[in-house]
Amino acid sequence: MEHVIHLPEEEQYIVQNLKEITQILTDLSKKKSMLKVSFNHGVDECLTTIIAVDANNHAVHLDIGLDEAFNTRLMASHHVVFSKDDGIRIKWTSTQLSLATLKDGKAIKIALPKNLMRLQRREYFRLATPIINPVPCQIPVVDKTNADEDKILELTLADVSLGGIAAITPNPLDPAFVIGARFDKCKISFPDVGDTSLTLQVRNMMPITMKDGSIKNRIGFQFVEPSRGNEGLINRYTYNLERLEMALLNGAK
Repeated sequence: MEHVIHLPEEEQYIVQNLKEITQILTDLSKKKSMLKVSFNHGVDECLTTIIAVDANNHAVHLDIGLDEAFNTRLMASHHVVFSKDDGIRIKWTSTQLSLATLKDGKAIKIALPKNLMRLQRREYFRLATPIINPVPCQIPVVDKTNADEDKILELTLADVSLGGIAAITPNPLDPAFVIGARFDKCKISFPDVGDTSLTLQVRNMMPITMKDGSIKNRIGFQFVEPSRGNEGLINRYTYNLERLEMALLNGAK
């Protein structure tokens, strides 16, 4: 079985859904993204690109170099790591490589990986959420002195990243929102992905003027120690947003 040896902090970003893996690799092929190939305990390295993803035969074809001696060592290796480190990090390991002959010449052939790591760094991407069919966020506010005063505040997401969200709330700003305040069991309903139960911490706040002239508030929240399951939901939703954004850009060309 082909597998990736992941660092502990990468475990929550492992993708195991075959359809998602196929789409991720297909995107890399379309973008002609450069991948680093590493084997022989990191002694041997080279760069390659994905030529094609053959989902029907569970195979991936990659560009091959001109150095025959290097190619021989590569084909003989039983632990080859493919990785993309710029922007969105992607990594997987293949245990069996072979040569294939395509219309344009020889290529590396590997089995479609059973899992891969996809890590979307917060500092690279903050993705705007849809204005139509906005993403709701429910924040429970607990009154420690009077349970009858407990309430749930309804907010709308403005953007999302793996590190947190920004949400819009009407004026006047609820007094519960102060810098550093934490809220447990916050529910965010991500379309086509699922609902989260998260702890959110207020990091920043600012008033904003909407297009209709009304004043609302934009609040930046940080995710506080999200569970692996919640990390996975957030990761899948940001991936969906990224693909939607790419489709819109390609449609506008």
